[in-house]
Formats: sequence, structure tokens, C-alpha cells
Amino acid sequence: MQKPKFIYILIPALLFFFIYYAYAYNLPKRFLFNKENALQEWQEKIFKNKVLYVVETTQEGGYLSARSEKACSGLLYKISFNTKKSPMMSWYWKVKEFPEKNISAKKEDGWIEKDDYAARVYVVFPSWNFMNIKSIEYIWDESIPEETIMTSPYFNNIKLIVIESGRENMDQWVFEKRNIYEDYRKAFGRAPSSVGAIALMTDTDNTLSTAEASYKDIQVGYRDE
Repeated sequence: MQKPKFIYILIPALLFFFIYYAYAYNLPKRFLFNKENALQEWQEKIFKNKVLYVVETTQEGGYLSARSEKACSGLLYKISFNTKKSPMMSWYWKVKEFPEKNISAKKEDGWIEKDDYAARVYVVFPSWNFMNIKSIEYIWDESIPEETIMTSPYFNNIKLIVIESGRENMDQWVFEKRNIYEDYRKAFGRAPSSVGAIALMTDTDNTLSTAEASYKDIQVGYRDE
């Protein structure tokens, strides 16, 4: 059985949570991807081959491009903040190419294949108990209706929330703003613990296809006044 992708995202976040939880972060935290060293504090976690992540500093104010060719790797940023006090997260993303999925595949054969997405934004909630680690994945899917909440085929404590769907806005910057606290309550039925990390990923390792997306102007840990 294929190793769960979440393992590589959650374990580093868990270790960070224990070691650096007391560190004081200046919030909100903003990621503009407008400098060549913009990924210096991000960690790449490679699952199967490397996704090409490139900071484009001279175009459109700066952004992060991601191109996956039969690959799966993500970028992790360790940060701790209380979502009850600072619940908001926002960003822009753009999809140029979706993974080639077999839409007619049945659950037994197709769930894993369908667990490839052109664009994902993770929010990770660590815990002292590994089995209590939780994560929300905000995704842009080609066909699943918006605001659909799904459970990962790998781990019940990972919830996928479709916040953009379809091809209508392809190759256009789309702005997203989410209340992490409220999304967690909808997905898990209770209030969240503190965040331990955020992550980005474009992946096509299951479909063995290609996908391309871009991300920019990510902001986390603020109130929607």
C-alpha cells in the first residue's frame, strides 16, 4: 500500500510544535514570494519525485509556481498561532493544468488515484498524541462541488475542503479567504488546537500525469475586522 502523504507533512510539524511552541510569532504572517530567497524558511518534503517549485520575482508582483510531472512533494512552513484569536487565512492561487483523473473509477480503485490535486493548502494541528494530529486541506478540484468536505483515504484526521471547483477560473488568479477556526469546527465537530504549520502542495504521483499551479500573497493569523 502506498505510504500516506500526510505522514511527511504532519511529523515535522509535530516535532516543531514540541520544540518551538513557546516561540513568539509576529502576526499576521505574510508570504509574498517576491524575493529570490522567499523559500529560505520553507522545508521541502519529497514523497515521490520532486515537484518543480520556482519563485517568480519579476512577474505579477511575485509568486510561487509549481509543476508536477508524476511527482509529489510539498513545501512546509512551521508556525504556531491560536485560531480562536487569529482565525483567518487568505491567499491567491491559479491553476493552469489539472491532473488527469479517471472520473469513473470506483471508490476501491479510484479514491487513491483521485487524491491528486493541482493545488492544495494545508493547515496542520499537532498533538502530543500522534493519532490526534489533525489537518485541513483546502483544495481546488476539477469536478467536486465547492464546500464539499471529505475525509482522506489515508487518515481519518485529515479533512479535505473543496473551496474552488472546475475550469471556469483556470489560468486566472483567484482570491481565497477562510476562517480556519470555523472550517475546523465544520470538519471535525469541535474547536481546534493551535496551528503548528502550513503547507503547499501540487501532486500527480497517483495519476502519473502532470499538473501546474501558482500561489501568491499568503497571509495567516489575523482577524477579519
